[in-house]
Amino acid sequence: MNSLHSVYHLARADFLERTRRTSFLVMVGLVLYLGYLVNIGQITLRLETYRGVFNSAWVGSMMTLVVNFLLGWFGFYLVKGAITRDYQTGVGQIMAATPLTRPLYLLGKWLSNMAVLDLMVFALMIAALVMQLIQREDAVIHVWALISPFLLVALPFMALVAAIAVLFECISWLRGSFGNLVYFFGFILGIAMIAIMFGEAVPVLDWLGFGVFKTSMAQAAKAVYPDYSGGLALSLVPASGNIQPFQWAGVAWTLPLLLPRLGIWGLALALTLISSVMFDRFSQAGMPRRKKSAAPAAEVPVTAAPAAAQKSVSLTPVPAASARFSPGRLFLAEWRLTVRGMPWWWYLAALGLIGGSLVLPLENLQGWVLPAALIWPLLVWSGLGCREARHATGQIVFSGPRPLWSQLPAAWLTGLALSLLMGGGGLLRFALAGEWMSVAALAVGLLFIPSLALTLGVWTGTSKAFEVVYAVFWYLGVLNDVLELDYTGLHASGNWPIYLILSLVLFALAIWGRQRQFQH
Repeated sequence: MNSLHSVYHLARADFLERTRRTSFLVMVGLVLYLGYLVNIGQITLRLETYRGVFNSAWVGSMMTLVVNFLLGWFGFYLVKGAITRDYQTGVGQIMAATPLTRPLYLLGKWLSNMAVLDLMVFALMIAALVMQLIQREDAVIHVWALISPFLLVALPFMALVAAIAVLFECISWLRGSFGNLVYFFGFILGIAMIAIMFGEAVPVLDWLGFGVFKTSMAQAAKAVYPDYSGGLALSLVPASGNIQPFQWAGVAWTLPLLLPRLGIWGLALALTLISSVMFDRFSQAGMPRRKKSAAPAAEVPVTAAPAAAQKSVSLTPVPAASARFSPGRLFLAEWRLTVRGMPWWWYLAALGLIGGSLVLPLENLQGWVLPAALIWPLLVWSGLGCREARHATGQIVFSGPRPLWSQLPAAWLTGLALSLLMGGGGLLRFALAGEWMSVAALAVGLLFIPSLALTLGVWTGTSKAFEVVYAVFWYLGVLNDVLELDYTGLHASGNWPIYLILSLVLFALAIWGRQRQFQH
């Protein structure tokens, strides 16, 4: 009983700490925007050319699939970091000295992760209710039909995502930004693919819920439209053409349908307990090692000086010339700090993308080369603005001459230089083709990237906020034609004035945020 009490308070304290951070507010904003996209019809669920009437069952199920796919993908980044933070702050060493065992500690972190994700689920549950009232195709609210998909499909998957976040933090090479990149591609190529391909045949693998909803929806659609052939799609672009509605009363939850949902809970719990085998319990082996000095410094005895001698001591004023700085040298220093540390194959792939943007046909450039080039430096851009907080060098950097108007713009310029390096081939190709609107839109997009990275880095002190937000912009705007989020102009070149203003606002916010850091 005392162990459960400890787990509860550990989870509660961690949950409260995370909900007070700026990154949490950023994620809440993204979740609310997600609900808005569903409400305006930007994100749709349809069975070929058919869809259900917007009653409680259809709205709740559609929103649940959106939650599982998008929040399961990007919510991982919101909850990952709880254990890493204990490493960085030294709290972990204190906990390691207590009787709290590895499994109990990880259970507390798992529960905290779940609580944060479940809070987002409940927010979208309210958005589903609002959507039904707005659409008014069926204004009668059936509470169980509306909330049962969230409770029985979304919450188990959120438990699994929370457990995967714990697992990643227990494996040293997945704990940092590289692990974030692995999950980004691993979700769509592994978790989602397995669920979609095998979910109907093996219900416990139907993590996203497509299988359980598709079976019931298909029966209702087939009864009204015999030519329906069995397709189901969650689309991130508005439906076009004549989409015909049909009545669907929701899933009839029986024991054979509920047992796999319980199995997903069990899988999440088992994954958390397995993570405890790989958890090093904050041993020094899991901490970044510091280089030892060649020889210990000899102790120098300190004696009090006579009062007369103390009065004769004077400090030599620093010449005004020493406060000057070379913008070029500062830029090169920031550039080296920004791009160093990546493996050799990363630089080789970057060179391949730059070369491909110069020689491949324009269709290939727009289709995959430019999108790949704009996601490849994600882990490099994410260090802008937060490097001082990550390495605890703020007191050193901020004590330099004019750090606000020298170091911060230099950091932004390095990010911009990297953007131009990766996207400059696209600018040149669009210019040679005479597509000047595309040139303007892409140029503003390349300006937007470092501005977003710098601002989120300064205000959150971590790289994770940018990694999540930018990944959302890239995936929805560049890959899936959500026009409002297309910052590159590949699909909506008329957005460039908005993103130009947004870039300037973001840079101003970065300066304001750095000023606040000086005051604190």
